[in-house]
Amino acid sequence: MAGIHGINSGIDYSVFFGGSSTSSADGVDLTSYRSIKNGSYRRLLKNYYGNQKEEARSAVGDSGATLTKIRSAADSLQKKSDALSSEKLWATTENVEEGSGKVTETLTNPEALVKAVKEFADAYNKTIDAAAGSETKAVLRSGGWMDNMSRKNGRLLNEVGITIGSDGKLSVDEEELKKANVTTLKNLFKEVDSYAAKVSAKAAAISNSAARTESMYDSGGKWNNPMNAITGAHFDSVIGGGRDKETSAGKARSETENTIKSLKEKREKLQQEMKKAVGYDATWDYETQIKKLDKEIKEAENRLNYL
Repeated sequence: MAGIHGINSGIDYSVFFGGSSTSSADGVDLTSYRSIKNGSYRRLLKNYYGNQKEEARSAVGDSGATLTKIRSAADSLQKKSDALSSEKLWATTENVEEGSGKVTETLTNPEALVKAVKEFADAYNKTIDAAAGSETKAVLRSGGWMDNMSRKNGRLLNEVGITIGSDGKLSVDEEELKKANVTTLKNLFKEVDSYAAKVSAKAAAISNSAARTESMYDSGGKWNNPMNAITGAHFDSVIGGGRDKETSAGKARSETENTIKSLKEKREKLQQEMKKAVGYDATWDYETQIKKLDKEIKEAENRLNYL
């Protein structure tokens, strides 16, 4: 039976102290109250925050174990790249050509350089494999930059017996490498702005991207979204009757404040690390992550206003 002034008597209005269907009490209008009572508001919130979680997952992409493998390969490549600049590899002897008097340099220990270059190529190929199999955007981007940079140096690499396959991997011809011009070898592997130095910087960028993303997983290898605690707390404090009956608005507010504090601490740490970053690419990666944290901090602070 219809109630007074056409208001449905089947709806519980006890918390609103009376009024029409367009009135509100404690800041909640009757339309919202109906949504809360029939569950549609909860479903709406779950869908909204569920989409946020899936978007964040797509940005992460890889499992914690995969990211650890990528970081390990990139760290090894950086180490092997840096090893190529060691002075002990570049001891040379001068040879004077009879008749012309032309002076040329030859490596005193070419076998040592061949060994170092082969180890570098092996580490490079493993990193390319790991990055190519990644689903994390930052890792894929850094891996793509490294592959592109290698192809730009393809002509010089060919001159010393190193070829780039269709899969992006390096192949080393030992005999050609031993006969290669020492100046060309130094330009590729020893000098400050050499190909090897640039690979080292790209490897560092891949490692940094994997390490930052890896930090989004907990110790058990489970993806850890810092907004999860806020979401669950917001459900319980706004709608009531959540997963944990002991959850309260006060607890939700405290958890949100702790999350904001944690995000700000992580941001400060990234800023400090960025000051030590080598190269534009590594710096750009840090700036990108800081911008993401700024967005998460802002969202958390907005949530706090509703708790």
